[in-house]
Amino acid sequence: MKHLYLTFFFFALLCGLPLFGQDTIVVQTFTWDSPTRAGYFEFPDDPTASYRKILMRYNMRCHDAAVGNGNVGCREWDYSCNTFLTDPELTDSVMATHPTHLISNFSGTEFEYTDVPTYTYLQFVQHEAGFSNITSQSNTTIGFASELIGLGEAAVGRQQYLFQGSELANAGMSAGPIYGLTIPILTAGDELKFLRLRIKQTAQSELNPNAPEVDGFTEVYFLNTDPSTGDQEFRFYQPFDWDGASNLLVEFSFTNPNTGLPTYALGSDAGFPAALSSTTPDFSLNFAGSGNIDAPTDAFSGISNEITISLWCFGDAATLPANSTIFEGVDANNQRQANVHLPWGNGQVYWDCGNDGGGYDRINLAANAADYEGRWNHWAFTKNAATGSMKIYLNGQLWHSGSGKTKPIDIQSFRIGSNAGSSNFYYGKVNEFRVWNKELDPATIQEWMYKPLSADHPDYANLTAYYPLNEGIGTITADASPNGAVGTIYSFPTWSPLRGKDLYQAFAASNLRPQVTFIQGEIEISDNEVIVLDSTLNSPHSVISFGVDGTDLVALDTTYVYRAGDLNILDENGAVVGTQFVTPDGAISIGSLSYYQKTDAKFELLSLVTPYGNGLDLGPEGKTFTFDVTDYAPILKGEKYLSIELGGEYQEELDIQFLFITGTPPREVLSIQNIWPFRRGWYADIQAENVFEPRELTLSPDGDRFKVRSSITGHGQNGEFVPRTHYLNLNDAPNEFEYEVWKKCGENPIFPQGGTWLFDRAGWCPGMATDVHELPLDFLANAGETITIDYGVIGPQLNEANYLVSNQLVTYGPANFNRDLAVEAIVKPTLQLEYERFNPICSHPRVAVKNTGALSVNSLKIDYKVRGGSVELTRDYFGQIAPGETKVIELPIDWLGFWLTDEPEYVFEVQVHSPDGATDEYAANDYMSAVFQLPDMYDSDDELVLQLRTNNRPTENYYTITDLEGNVVMSRYQMANSTTYNDEINLPSGCYSLFVEDSGDDGLDYWYWNVVDPSVGSGFIKIQEIVNGIPITVKSFEPEFGGSIRYDFVVGQYTGSSEVEAPRLFTVYPNPAQDEVIVELQGFGASELQLELIDLTGQILLRQTVEQGADHLRLPVVLHGIPTGMYQLRVVQESKSWVRPVVKVK
Repeated sequence: MKHLYLTFFFFALLCGLPLFGQDTIVVQTFTWDSPTRAGYFEFPDDPTASYRKILMRYNMRCHDAAVGNGNVGCREWDYSCNTFLTDPELTDSVMATHPTHLISNFSGTEFEYTDVPTYTYLQFVQHEAGFSNITSQSNTTIGFASELIGLGEAAVGRQQYLFQGSELANAGMSAGPIYGLTIPILTAGDELKFLRLRIKQTAQSELNPNAPEVDGFTEVYFLNTDPSTGDQEFRFYQPFDWDGASNLLVEFSFTNPNTGLPTYALGSDAGFPAALSSTTPDFSLNFAGSGNIDAPTDAFSGISNEITISLWCFGDAATLPANSTIFEGVDANNQRQANVHLPWGNGQVYWDCGNDGGGYDRINLAANAADYEGRWNHWAFTKNAATGSMKIYLNGQLWHSGSGKTKPIDIQSFRIGSNAGSSNFYYGKVNEFRVWNKELDPATIQEWMYKPLSADHPDYANLTAYYPLNEGIGTITADASPNGAVGTIYSFPTWSPLRGKDLYQAFAASNLRPQVTFIQGEIEISDNEVIVLDSTLNSPHSVISFGVDGTDLVALDTTYVYRAGDLNILDENGAVVGTQFVTPDGAISIGSLSYYQKTDAKFELLSLVTPYGNGLDLGPEGKTFTFDVTDYAPILKGEKYLSIELGGEYQEELDIQFLFITGTPPREVLSIQNIWPFRRGWYADIQAENVFEPRELTLSPDGDRFKVRSSITGHGQNGEFVPRTHYLNLNDAPNEFEYEVWKKCGENPIFPQGGTWLFDRAGWCPGMATDVHELPLDFLANAGETITIDYGVIGPQLNEANYLVSNQLVTYGPANFNRDLAVEAIVKPTLQLEYERFNPICSHPRVAVKNTGALSVNSLKIDYKVRGGSVELTRDYFGQIAPGETKVIELPIDWLGFWLTDEPEYVFEVQVHSPDGATDEYAANDYMSAVFQLPDMYDSDDELVLQLRTNNRPTENYYTITDLEGNVVMSRYQMANSTTYNDEINLPSGCYSLFVEDSGDDGLDYWYWNVVDPSVGSGFIKIQEIVNGIPITVKSFEPEFGGSIRYDFVVGQYTGSSEVEAPRLFTVYPNPAQDEVIVELQGFGASELQLELIDLTGQILLRQTVEQGADHLRLPVVLHGIPTGMYQLRVVQESKSWVRPVVKVK
């Protein structure tokens, strides 16, 4: 799918872009409602344009902004969710090995062959029966000898004759064993090879060619037979016991090498459909774990909402159940659209159909072995996306169904015998493969399952593909549907003829049946077993020979030969009973070739793991990360394929934009390349250099600086939770770079989550981006130099550990400026997700300043203010900042009036300048602004208490409250187990910062310990206001906070002078109250107020607007109809609010 988005220009404050007018091009890629997570997007490709920075705005939201569990809202589990960009103009290469020869249906290392066709021999045990010691014999004849009935009129045949129980009884036949039968032969034809007689008792009173009985028979006669004129006697090698009442179905079948002279028996009209006959030779295609059919899909375009796929199959009992696919269709993005596992390795049958980009619909059910192996079974799979119905039919009967399956179907590639990627091959025979663009009804499926399709089928116009698979030879198979799309057969699955006893379709009904005399009595049977061999022509093996041209694997030639040496002799059930030797013409020894596998270069832009979704609330607008992707400027051009992969791509809704900020970069990014392609490496393979082997790289002669971006995440039980040191090595010297791949998760800004989110992990945390290690090659390598670079991991073996590894080389041109400073981030105050745990604040701002010039800087100035405020401050900073280095600098304020503004929105502004007293050479990156919120404010006369209850690990915890100057004004250390502390907050007006530490990084209450080790206990922390002696909670902190809590608050009010004004009066009385409270307001000025009554869930129960005409107001609030309980009265004036608790009593 190709996506084209118009880009647009705007003057932006988002993401800290300069106020004074840097144009920014925005490229919108995926949105919340995108059905897929892969597609082509257009990026700016103007060779005259220059971008000083490129940002990726990555927003994720729970599905439908819902909060829930399982498949409601954010999905339950944490998954890797990495963003990739593929550039076909660049190449990735992976060291690989390949066999010198690929031989179809062969997996050994030494292949003996012959150019002469060979055969597979089948060994049959036939029975030559005789009668001895006949104590008594009675014969019962059914029918007359008035009509000619052909036997052996074709090379193969299966003929069934029904004898009703009533006519057998009326003819005098008794219950008991039947020892044989005779048929009058008028004309004797050629030998009937592999002639079998099988009998079963049946409830059918007449035969239906659309519903023949094909199993449940007892074999009584099996012998190559020369017919003779007169009464042809067939002596059974085992008697058949008749119950004296049931109808008898007698079956004759034979398998001849070709059509010979027929035999004609004498019979009569039974007066009802008493005979079925199938004499049409039939083949199937035997997929023995290799090979498939590529079905052209032009006609599949008519499939969107409805589909039926039916087939006959005979699974290999020696192999199944196994992880196998009998067919799969995918869309243009290689997403599954129609797939059946028949079965998977767990013995379940899976029917997958329809995909909207967010996954496919599925129904599945455990099957009995007889349903998928050892016999022919008919399966039909249907879907109707309009009704949401998916169904599976087995042998014409509804076997399983599902509802609510509404995803549409889009098939662009289709294979039979394997999945769409030519793996998970099927083990068994397939026949009569049919596809309709309609949901067939059960009656139609039943009526046509036993006969070839024709234009008489009621839904023939909806037939999309029909492969009878009757060719018996060759590598193409005809499509007998109106579309006529020939299928191509790959890797030589074997054509397998059906023997007479196995014919199951194309039956014709008749009233004519032979005259049959049943032999009963007291008879002893002698059985002489006769070994008979039959043969089938083997398919040739394709032999593809390979070589290496430079570093590329090339196919040299393809030949076709037959396997020689010891070939197996099989019984009719496929078991090996012997071997035969075929003299080889030669032998092929299969060796190994080393080469580099080449693919389009695929760059990891972002490594991220999705959060645990149970109960997670990301809000109606989601959460947004901002990532600097300027290093990828050389490939973020023109049409590129963007994909999100590795399992987590549909866990949340995603909205991803790329912001191209015009201007001059500190250095031009000349190139970026994967040192090794992104891939997963297992611990032992990394240490053995089987992956990420040492590589030679030639640094660009045009480069001035070089850097490696290293992003690594560990997986598997000990790979995820065991820290390890990884390294990069240049030219086999001592390791220049060693860095621990370990990430602290207790300070995750997305918390709490539904799983083990706060446990530290190898390079990642749920809901966060992976750390990128930036490793400069300055003074280690020079432009134009060829270096050898190696990556590895240090430490003893971890059996389950594997790592997702991305190592990329970035090449920069010379610095564009000698003296240039840039504001990289406003850490506080801001609403940016990355810094949520530090905000909101009333204390000192912090900003990240980067030296983007070529020279070190030892001093600089920083101007900062709140837009619309009356105060602008400047900090003189002294300290060395090396080229490319970033430092976080605190900006002092000395009173709360700094935060006051006349603007409707709070915006913090900062600008750096005067590096070492000189002029900054590029002003465009000197400025940044950030929208922010003010922290909570408490009146100076509020009686406040900090309530903290410890769990049973109190040594992990302490808290401090500091004032604006950083002085500790309250603290508590060395607390006891499971103890509640109530500390009075009695502080003068001002800004204060509460800091709560948990050195165990698991907060005061963690669901995991409640389940695994309840002895840890649980705690909490909150701020309460004492009202008439009753503590009312005004601020609750999430007890599952991980590593720390940072909370700024104001006592008193913000003011424009250093003196605190007289406090506003906001009183509620009586409290507790029954039907009415009085709200007294004083000192709020003349502007309009909102008065709100709120319950403890945050729901607003009452709201009224108050015109503040007087300085002192008393307002009644009626509580009639409000349930008893605790509430809050809130006064909102402009952007500020004040809260008082209210208790409603009876």
